[in-house]
Amino acid sequence: MRVSRLFVAAPLSVGQPLVLEADAGHYVGRVLRLRVGDPLTLFNGQGGEYQARLAELSKKQVALDILTHAALERESPLALTLVQGISRNEHMDWVMQKAVELGVQRIAPVITERTQGFQAQQLEKRQIHWEKIIQHACEQCGRNRLPLLLEAQPLLAHLASQTGTGLLLDPLAEQGMPQTAPTGFNGHLLIGAEGGLSAAEIAAAQQAGYLGVRLGTRILRTETAALAIVTLCQARWGDLG
Repeated sequence: MRVSRLFVAAPLSVGQPLVLEADAGHYVGRVLRLRVGDPLTLFNGQGGEYQARLAELSKKQVALDILTHAALERESPLALTLVQGISRNEHMDWVMQKAVELGVQRIAPVITERTQGFQAQQLEKRQIHWEKIIQHACEQCGRNRLPLLLEAQPLLAHLASQTGTGLLLDPLAEQGMPQTAPTGFNGHLLIGAEGGLSAAEIAAAQQAGYLGVRLGTRILRTETAALAIVTLCQARWGDLG
């Protein structure tokens, strides 16, 4: 029997009962369709996971008994930060979900010249939405630590805080993906939105320490490019080898 995993934004302790918030309780009872006595794996993003049992399921509350704790970690030794140009909603959601599965430890959404349909007043709502995607992806893939989602900011603001050497995807770059990590590699991977980065943005990124690389001879969509370079880095220098 497959045991469902649930992220809980609360302190967890063996032997202490846990009453779920309304949304989580609805998910357990109506979506997962668990019954009293069924097992459940909990994690709160602080490391390790807890084995629990559904103790109460009613209209008033959903309660769990926390039975054991296991200090399991499934993090890659390669600390990658995906600096992703904000793209259309469905593309951005896909990239975030799959980047979590591939082991990215930080996600930095950036507003670029070719970012479309993104308005500053939507930022708080989008950040909450992205946090939920990250949580659900961790539930699915077994990670017990949530990747850090940075607040969206203009690309130039991100570049001003850049230290070390990152990798920038540029289909016109002279060199391909290096076999060994560049000197001073900081794990940052920069990908543009639909249409890529402008020439001025590429120049600014290179001046800030990014090394331009291309992936093959074909031009990849933004969501494909992001996952391709993350996978290559994890395969060569992380835990996918």
